[in-house]
Parts: sequence; structure tokens; C-alpha cells
Amino acid sequence: MAQKQHIPQLQRSVEYRSRFRQLLRSAHKGPRGLRGASWTGMIDVVFNLLIFFVVITTASQREGFLPGDLPAQAWNQTSTDVPALPIRVSIYAGNSFDDCQLELVGSERSPDTFRQLYEILSDMHVSGSGLYEADNPVVLSLGAGVSVDQMVNTYNAVVLAGFTNIQFVRSR
Repeated sequence: MAQKQHIPQLQRSVEYRSRFRQLLRSAHKGPRGLRGASWTGMIDVVFNLLIFFVVITTASQREGFLPGDLPAQAWNQTSTDVPALPIRVSIYAGNSFDDCQLELVGSERSPDTFRQLYEILSDMHVSGSGLYEADNPVVLSLGAGVSVDQMVNTYNAVVLAGFTNIQFVRSR
């Protein structure tokens, strides 16, 4: 008898399951394999990948292609142009008003007088078989206590040697 009581309950549960399956089928109409699948996540991933690859592949310039102008001179031609390195002349005040010390920075020859400074600079100029053009910068570095007369004499020696681009700097 115990078995007979359980059979109606089993039949009811089977009926409920079949009814539940019918409701699910009617709720998800469409192809059998795609029931319940959400396309929102898939579409988001596809659009993100699309944007990623568009951003990565649209570069304004590719590596190795930099704009630049090459010189008109061929690589095998030699040039006699010397870079415009400034000639530096330092002037230091001496013990008396007329006494001063001249130094040609970077040169083996050091002038003792303004006349010697003129001769050394004349030899460095193109007209004296040197490598420096007239517009090459000449920097006059003035030490503390240098008089106006000493500054003008140095300036005159540089101008007489043929240089036109002269700059004054106060040394520290």
C-alpha cells in the first residue's frame, strides 16, 4: 500500500516537469541551440576589438620614415668649411693701469701685447692662410678691473685682423 500512495505523487511531479519544459520552450522560441544565449556581451567584445585594432593600425608615420631634408652636397665631396667655433680672447687686468694679460683660449701661442694678438689673429684669418672667415665669432672675455682703454685696444686688434663678428662677455 505504501507503494500506491507514492505513485500519485510521482505522477504529479512528472506532470509538473513536463509542464515546466513546455513553458520554457514557448518562452524561448528560435533555433534550438541558441536558446537563452545573450548577444550583448559578444557584441561588446567584438566592438572593443574593432576599436582596438583601428586605433593600433592608424599611425600617422610609420617607423623609419622620418621627414628630413638631405644636404645638396654629395657624400663623397669634401668641404673646407670649418664650423663656426668662436675664437676666445681673455683679458685680465694687471697691477697697473697700462698692464694687462692677454690669453687666446685654445691656442698654443699666447700674446703678450696687442700687436702680437693682432699678428696671431691675422694668421688665423682666411686672408692670412688661416681657416677662420671674417664673420666667425670672436668672443672677448673681460676680467674684473679691465679698463676701457685695454678693452678698446683688444677690440682694435681683432678688427684690424679682419674679423667682424665681435662679442663682449664679462668673465666671472
